Amino acid sequence: MTESIVSLLVSPSKLERDKGILLFEELIKSEDEKVVLVEQMLDDLVLKTECTWEEKHGFLLGKKSLVGLKKIRKDDQFVEHCQVSAVKYLQDEEVRVRGAAENDGAVKEKEEVGKLFDKLAGITPRDAAQVFHDTAGWKNLETSMKCLQHMVEGCGKGFESEFSAELFNLLITCLDHTNRFVRETGYYVCATLVSACSGQNTEDNPLITQDAMNVDEIAAEALDEDLYSPILIFGNKLSIHLAKGLSDNWSQVRLASTTATRVFLLSLTPEQRKQFYPILLPRLCLNRYYLAEGVRLYSQRTWSEVVGAEGCTLVKDFLKEVVEYYIEATQADNHAVREAACQCIAELAKKINLEALQPYVQHLLRTLIECFKDDSWPVRDMACVAAGSFVCCYPEESKTGLDILLPLFWSNIADPISSVRQGAAIALANTIRAYGSEILPDIITKLETGLENLTSQPVESEKYGDLDTSPANFSVAKRIRDNDVELHEDQQMYSCGSLAPKMGRGGGGGCTDSKFRKVSEPWELADGCVHLVGEIATIKECEEELDKLLSAVARVQEHKHYVNHLHLFQTVCVRFAGIAKAVNKKILKPHLEEFFDIIFYSLESENGLAEYAAEDCLNTLSTVLGPNILRGRIENYNPSYLSKLDNIREPMDGPGRPFGSRKPCGVLSTSPSRPFSDGDMMVGMESGGGGASSPRSIPGSGRSYQAPLGGTPT
Repeated sequence: MTESIVSLLVSPSKLERDKGILLFEELIKSEDEKVVLVEQMLDDLVLKTECTWEEKHGFLLGKKSLVGLKKIRKDDQFVEHCQVSAVKYLQDEEVRVRGAAENDGAVKEKEEVGKLFDKLAGITPRDAAQVFHDTAGWKNLETSMKCLQHMVEGCGKGFESEFSAELFNLLITCLDHTNRFVRETGYYVCATLVSACSGQNTEDNPLITQDAMNVDEIAAEALDEDLYSPILIFGNKLSIHLAKGLSDNWSQVRLASTTATRVFLLSLTPEQRKQFYPILLPRLCLNRYYLAEGVRLYSQRTWSEVVGAEGCTLVKDFLKEVVEYYIEATQADNHAVREAACQCIAELAKKINLEALQPYVQHLLRTLIECFKDDSWPVRDMACVAAGSFVCCYPEESKTGLDILLPLFWSNIADPISSVRQGAAIALANTIRAYGSEILPDIITKLETGLENLTSQPVESEKYGDLDTSPANFSVAKRIRDNDVELHEDQQMYSCGSLAPKMGRGGGGGCTDSKFRKVSEPWELADGCVHLVGEIATIKECEEELDKLLSAVARVQEHKHYVNHLHLFQTVCVRFAGIAKAVNKKILKPHLEEFFDIIFYSLESENGLAEYAAEDCLNTLSTVLGPNILRGRIENYNPSYLSKLDNIREPMDGPGRPFGSRKPCGVLSTSPSRPFSDGDMMVGMESGGGGASSPRSIPGSGRSYQAPLGGTPT
């Protein structure tokens, strides 16, 4: 049995190593004499001249399992031997060995802290270009930092006496390190240190709760009284470096810094937090919309735990710092940061008191106009949506920029990216809500022209001159030419993560730079116009114009000579279903027959998305009008369509969907990649009493609506 346990511990397979640990721990609990034999066999493994990493790793795993038993028996010699072995293997070439050593290195936590400090402080970093690039680990330094983290966890509250300026300066050096793995580990160590030192109750200490004094003054007086908190002593400098981590280009570093920030803020009283809010609050607020899901969800939860229902009040109190940081973030090299900044600016227009935000409106609008020129289409998309939100909430202040904004909105209506066209339609609809009859006639004229220009659509697009028309995923516009084998043979390989931070806002590489932009085609403009008609249908004041627009939309079925006509028909089906739910039946019924041909043409197509859109449209019409009324109208128009209607699969989505079917991925606005529906929840914020919206959504009604920042994300 002893040999089988050892063989499992040194196995290259993790599953077998885990099994070996379980068997060895069961043997230890039984206090079997064979434990000594296993221990001796493990010692013999590492005494050999040529020792494999599996043997070193198994040795460390076995020693770690024995620690509890040896401590009970007060075997100090074993603990010292285990510590020496752990320090030895902290510099091993194999990362799994170093990982096991860092855990064993915390056996005598407090006694060995000073030695590890000396080891870390003695590391002399060389030029990064000569050692590792930013996507590789920093070997011993990173591992030693993790070992320190385990030591702090082992010491717990007892480590507070070891928290010195020397240790803090060492941590700051790691937080400023050129390697992202070292920075990431450094922030996790900070979180552990703060957690270990936050047990002291400072609530009743008058030296700490004086708002008029800065942290250094608080620390000085607290030291005189020998009653101090290391968190407050170093809080000012720590918050500066936490802010840098919250703005780091690498998502893993952002997540680690957010973890440390949460622990740091929750360790303080609400009054003590206020001195750190000017630098931390804006960055934490922006990260609720960051592209990386882990950062976004953790930041939302952190926001909820730290500010609770006071988010709106706090953002308003520190509005100057928030606005300045959002504007700064729109200049970042990382396109994901620029996109999140535009989303946050749109949120300000919707959530913050109008009078409080008014002094910043012009500056924010100029920033959004500048973002329209961005080479990354998600940034252009969100800049458009945010600008429309500002126009709706601040019509008088936005009038001066209207001559610039309207052409930009129309440019996005014809953008090659479908979701950009949808965003532009929402922005123009909000502009109509703001200015009504002042701009409506001009918009109606351009709408009709855009739909009529479909006759000029070429039969075929030029090879390599167009983008793939499939739904764009994760901000990547895929070229049709990407299927050319020659483009993928004998080429230099790159890490996707290493390229992402190098994507400048003015181009210079990456999957969303200016090389992927092209002149739009007439069908794309018509597609954007259909989206706009769908948005106009939700504006009650536009009901008279809607009658003429619906006929213009229905006429797109006359043009099927181009490759992407089914994509346009899909949009028509999706939008007509939305229009049916939004408008009065008196407006809908006169145009019903005009859309039957395009719906059933899409239903019979071999395009899955168009087929589903047509099927869903029929389901919606059946719900709005009634199944029998719809069937009768179809029978009167074209009896042959009844057989196709009867072939629609049985409902799968529950009551109210008589022709329901399974939904495929990527269906326009119903796709998760484009959550513009009014029923979605605003992530990380309470939505108040009205309809909620997603992070990409914008206010759909007048200026009176105000919702608080804060609350639990759902």
